[in-house]
Formats: sequence, C-alpha cells, structure tokens
Amino acid sequence: MDVWKVAEESDTKYLSAYYKYRSDQEIINLSRADLLPTISLQYEHKETSKTINESDNAVFYGNSADYPTESYGLTVTQSIFDYSRWQRYDQSKITANRAEVEYKLSKQQLLLRLSESYFLVLERSDQLEAIESEKKAMQKHYEVSEKKHKTGLVRTVDLQDASARYLNALSKEIELQSRLMDSRYALRESLGSMPGELSRLRSDIQLEMPVPSDPEEWVRLAAKNNPELHALNLSLNEADKEIKALRGGHYPTLDLVLTHGNVVVEGSPFGGSSDIDTTEMVIQFNLPLYSGGKTSAKIRQALEKRNSVLEDRNDKQRAVERSAHDAYHRINEAIVQIGALEKSLQAQESRLKSKSAGYRSGQNSLVEVLDVEQDLSDARQALIKARYDYVLNVLRLKFAVGALQEEDLSAINNWLTSDQS
Repeated sequence: MDVWKVAEESDTKYLSAYYKYRSDQEIINLSRADLLPTISLQYEHKETSKTINESDNAVFYGNSADYPTESYGLTVTQSIFDYSRWQRYDQSKITANRAEVEYKLSKQQLLLRLSESYFLVLERSDQLEAIESEKKAMQKHYEVSEKKHKTGLVRTVDLQDASARYLNALSKEIELQSRLMDSRYALRESLGSMPGELSRLRSDIQLEMPVPSDPEEWVRLAAKNNPELHALNLSLNEADKEIKALRGGHYPTLDLVLTHGNVVVEGSPFGGSSDIDTTEMVIQFNLPLYSGGKTSAKIRQALEKRNSVLEDRNDKQRAVERSAHDAYHRINEAIVQIGALEKSLQAQESRLKSKSAGYRSGQNSLVEVLDVEQDLSDARQALIKARYDYVLNVLRLKFAVGALQEEDLSAINNWLTSDQS
C-alpha cells in the first residue's frame, strides 16, 4: 500500500491519462459553443484625404478635403438549424463519457501493473534464493567429489556431472540476478525511484476459489463490465454520431444575423458631415448543392472507420472473455499445484536425506544424490511460481471483470509480512 500511494502520484502513464481526461472534458464546451450565439464588436478609425480634379457635383470647400471617419459595429449570429452541429454536440457527450471510462481504466491498469511489478520482484528474489541454495549444494558435492576423485573413490564421469550441475546452477544464478534487477527497474517506472526493501509474501496465505464458482459467469461479467470493452462500445457510438454529423453536410442550414452599426464622417468636399446608424436583421439560408463529392467521400470514410472500430470491439470482447476464463482456471490450477508441490517438497527433502545417507554408506551413487538435489530445487522453484501465480491471477480476474479496486490491493497487502526471514 505504501508503494501504491507513491505510484498514484508518480506513475507517468496514470498521470498522462489524468491530464487527457481533463482535456477531453472540454470537448463538450467546445461543441456547445457552436450552438450558442456569437457576438463580435468592430471599430474603425480612418483618415481620408481627397483631391477633386473634376466633379459634376457642387464642391463647397475647395478642390481638396481632409477628414476622419469613425465607425463601429456590433454583430450577433445565432444558428437556428444546423443538423451537423447538434450531432457533434451529442457526440461530445459520448466522448467525455469515454474519457472518464478510460481514466478509471487507467487506475485499474496501474493497480494491476504495479502489483505485477511488485510481485515479480518478490518472485525473482525468492527464485534467486532457491537457486543460491541449489548452487551451494552442488558446489559442496562438487568440492567433496573432487577430493574423493584424487584418491580414486569417485569416477571421473561423476565428477564431471557434479561440475556441470554446479556450473549450471551458477549460470542460472547470474541470469536471475540480472532479471531481478530488471524487475526492480520495472517497478521504478511506476515509482520514479528505485524501491527499497519490499514486504514478502507469507507462506500461510488462505487459498480460496473465486465466487461465483462458475467460470462462464465470470466470462459474462467480463463481457458486461470490462472497462476496455466499455470504452470501445462508446467509441462505436462516437463513430455512429460522426457519420450522422457528416451526413448533415447534405442538409440546409439556417442562421440569424443581427447587425447594428454607426458611421460618423466629419467632413466631405461635397458638403457637411454625417452620423448614420444602421440596424440589419438577416435570415441566412444555405443549401449545399455540390462540393466535388467531398461530403460523400467523408461519409464513406467514416463508415469504414466505424467498421474498423466494430472489429476492434469484437476482438477485444473475445480477448476479455478469454482472459477472464484463463484467470479463473489459473487460480484453480495454482491452488492444486501449491498443495501438490508442498507435499512433493516434503517428499523430496526426505528422499535427499535418505539418498545422502545411502551415499555415505556406499549404497547410492553421487549421481542419484545430485538428481534428488535437482528435483528438490525444481520443486521449490515451481512452488514459488505457483504461489505468485495464485496472487496475480486473483487480481487479473478482478481486472477482467472491471472490478479491481484499492480494496483488493489492501486485501492482498494483508498477505505480506516485513519479516525478511
């Protein structure tokens, strides 16, 4: 939970989704503005100099004049009917709703991504400990067999086998050290800094099957509630509105334009000045007749884009249903594996004691002991993987059905312990 609090304020993907959400909320205001009146004010000051070379009208002030002209105007324009604008206004509401869904999705994605990174560090750390134990055991057998080989008590082939197993364990240790560091850097991507000591997963966690117990019910819940699928359904609605808005390009528009203006002319070579107010009300009707086929081409383009979104939605629905089904069965698989591997681990430990005693008494060969050591290490690593698979698939199932919340992370948090032993 400490890591979550840091990630919530530091994860760049989550913060980017937040700012995108804030940005997309403004689209409603932008589309609403096209339905509201626009008001503009114009002002102009002009200095005029005229020279009369010839005129049929009477000239009162000589053959030249210099005078200023001031004018201002106020224009109000209101759309009365524009089908496309109303469709885009409806579309903007869908877009804002989709943005909110995607923002909530980004939080669930962060919860899952952070958990996967966190437990990957723990899993690789536990796997590294298991490999180190295997390496130490193989190293001990190799060193003992090397001494016995010099006195002729161990065959060369057995010495070579012990050496190969030790080097193999050493190689796996080096690889896991590198992968562990990489997983710590993956966790750093969400935190902004390298994590410190992490709490470990307890060995006595309560293993429970998901409720409801029918996997098909989880598949139905995923198809109904998954936020990624919900966002794509809204994108499909957006595409439908886009087609309607473009079809509005064939429809007439009707606008009301009100204009009030004043022009003051302070002089004229033909006599006097003037101060004139003008008020006009105009109803503008516009019917598009031909635009070179652009409107029709845009509609065809939008229809194909809509088909693309539909196929994306269908693909996502299949993937979501599959992930819910897979997570449910992986939980069941992990529970069975954990129970079986715990018993296997106990059996392997007993076998190792027996084979080691038999080796010391000459009843068993070194290869038999090494085989049991290898089997014990494999069982220990498989148990580690099964335990972390259980934890992560509990979260993945919640994510698939759109129900992953901080409370789920808090519940998982109770499975952790700060006891590093």
